Amino acid sequence: MKIINGREEVILAELSDAPEQLDTVFFRTDINEPPRPSVKMEQAVETILQVRTLQDPKANVLATSHSSKTDGTLKENFDILKTELERKMDPISPEISDIVMVHTLEELKKANENYTASLIFLDNVRKAIPKEKNPPKASSQTPFWQLLISTAKVNGALPCCHRDNLSLRVFSDSCFCSDYFTRELEDVTNLYTADEELKVWGIAGAKSSKLDAIFVTENRDDLMVTLTGGPVFILLLWGLIKETRSLGRTLPSSIGKANRELLEQLYSKEWDKAKMKALTLAKKIEGETIQIILPLDVIIDVDGSEKVVDLKDINKGRLISVGPNTMTMVGNICAKRTFLQNGSVEPRSVLENKAESGTLLFMKEMLRNVKTLFVNGGDTVSDIRLLERELNLPTYRKEGKLRELAVGGFVVEWWNYLSKDRRMPPGIAFAQTGSLRTLYEKSRKEELFR
Repeated sequence: MKIINGREEVILAELSDAPEQLDTVFFRTDINEPPRPSVKMEQAVETILQVRTLQDPKANVLATSHSSKTDGTLKENFDILKTELERKMDPISPEISDIVMVHTLEELKKANENYTASLIFLDNVRKAIPKEKNPPKASSQTPFWQLLISTAKVNGALPCCHRDNLSLRVFSDSCFCSDYFTRELEDVTNLYTADEELKVWGIAGAKSSKLDAIFVTENRDDLMVTLTGGPVFILLLWGLIKETRSLGRTLPSSIGKANRELLEQLYSKEWDKAKMKALTLAKKIEGETIQIILPLDVIIDVDGSEKVVDLKDINKGRLISVGPNTMTMVGNICAKRTFLQNGSVEPRSVLENKAESGTLLFMKEMLRNVKTLFVNGGDTVSDIRLLERELNLPTYRKEGKLRELAVGGFVVEWWNYLSKDRRMPPGIAFAQTGSLRTLYEKSRKEELFR
């Protein structure tokens, strides 16, 4: 079993706690982001192969994930999963006979009856199971739950555990957690609870929810935020211009037309909510309850040409990424410290020009200076893996200096739980309940009576 020590003990059944031989297994994974190379895909493949070593050779693995769009499909992701599984299997005696995708619960049931030793993947659980996002009180009576009621379950969907979905509720019926699930949960717990040294959190990307990560650092002497790029930086910069007098000499007079258009493009549907987050954060930064590092310089697009300018001149073009002086400054501040990067520092279209990408420069600076570099989020890890050779990432992984996490936005919910009087995120509560049942059943079977 795995015990995670946070505000309270979280006890999880690991795959190593499984009995000698499992029958059919339901595996909930999270492979909803398409970019390659994907850490989430890697985790799914390795977990499926591990499950197969614990199963009756003729048993099936039933798997599913969700799409970011309710009516979307995971066909492209499934094809990558299939390719990766086939590449890793023994060609003489493969662990999996067939790898098939189905689209409805009825098709899943029939395929499980007709196939043996196979992986049967249910496309986009949000579409296939109408009650997925709004589980009824009597969840155990749903057809989905009833189909899986006598099936062993493996939870590998830690990034989704801040949500209350039906495909996570079923784990309260008993479950094992994948090795990646327990390892990443332990990592994000330790990152927040170990307060003996200053840790720096790099925030970037496009989703306004990234601002929630900054709120988590309030009144923490051991947590400092640095803004490392993306539209979310422009959003907060706008709030700082509005609310912070003390930074007047550092900030531009406005974000400029091109950056305003960027905000309109991304946040128009949620502007009231995004605006309030930015303004509230700006007031907290002004009040010095949140420690934040602002960029010294930025790279902007001016009529199709890239230019490095001081932060005060960001209004002369459209933001691409933070500038080289900022990268050097952050590297120096983070020397021998733990650094967590959450979000991509520049658009993927810019990253394709590897030799000149800001991501390459930024990662070189971080890997040169920090004690441990955590990179969090499926898309963020995928972006950095595009520079696998250029950055010599295998060496840093082997040394333990580079740690790749796929927990995404879950880390914010978990850190909120650890720091405030909040309920445990539902997915973790379901996993723990199911794990305790699994461990109890195992101990009962192993107990000798005379």
